[in-house]
Amino acid sequence: MREVREAMKRQSGDYPDWRINRFEGVWTDHEQAELRKTGDVFDMALSGKGFFALQTPTGVQYTRNGNFSKNDQGMFVNPLGYQVLDEGGAPIVIPENIIAPIIDGAGVVRVRNETTGEDTEIATVQIVDFPELYDKNSMAQTPYQNPLRKSKDGLFIPHPATPQVPADEVEIVQGFLEESNVEPVMEMVKMIDTFRSYEAEQRAIQVQDSTLERAVNDLGRVS
Repeated sequence: MREVREAMKRQSGDYPDWRINRFEGVWTDHEQAELRKTGDVFDMALSGKGFFALQTPTGVQYTRNGNFSKNDQGMFVNPLGYQVLDEGGAPIVIPENIIAPIIDGAGVVRVRNETTGEDTEIATVQIVDFPELYDKNSMAQTPYQNPLRKSKDGLFIPHPATPQVPADEVEIVQGFLEESNVEPVMEMVKMIDTFRSYEAEQRAIQVQDSTLERAVNDLGRVS
């Protein structure tokens, strides 16, 4: 129906200013998802609001994916090799002889001397947050500038004007990863509902086409 009305307005020389977008936009749902135990000491999940900071070739970018490992230089890195940063913005380096670092809920990384049993603090994982992500007043503004955009690597890049703060409502859970927060059943229901709406509009176009055909071929006929 939209296309028919638009074509009619174009033929009349009028601008189809009634037309609406078919897609409202693309955005990321930052709601907390379930945590899955992996048992890997380098895996970290965030319980609460916040993002890990990673050093990439194009600058610092952010993620909630805590699937990390230790590279050959002893640095915490993500699967793409980007370094996990500490609170001072420096890479976190694990001593060569340490196999299993200890990471507490506040992100403090410790290593244990197996001989003496003493723990030594070596870094604190940087966790930042972007308050505008949850500000309903900001999201209601038109036009709305999303505080974060996704890079080609799937990481988040903040808009230059987006304020960031140290996350204070988050806990790091070592040996866990955050699952996807997408519910397949709900998404299937939404897809079926969209398809039914499409079918309804398709039938409406067919009815209008049939009506126009009758008007041209039958009602306009001179007997």
